Amino acid sequence: MFETNNDLSETTRRSVIEILNRHLADAIDLQLQAKQAHWNIKGPNFVGLHELFDRVAAEATAYADVIAERAVALGGW
Repeated sequence: MFETNNDLSETTRRSVIEILNRHLADAIDLQLQAKQAHWNIKGPNFVGLHELFDRVAAEATAYADVIAERAVALGGW
C-alpha cells in the first residue's frame, strides 16, 4: 500500500481495497464474458443480442475503471 492524503485509517483502507479488488475482478470477468458472447452470438436474434452484449461489456469496463480508480485513491493497486 502506498501513501495517500486520505484520512481513513490504514486498517480501513486495506479492508476496503481488498473488497474493491474482489469487485474489480468480478467486473473484469463480466466484461470478458460479455465480449466473448458478443463475438460468438449466432442465430435469428444476432443483431439485438450482439448489440446488447457489446453494451454490457462497455458498461462493465466503465464500472471496472471506477472501481480501480477508487482502490488506487485509497493507496492500493
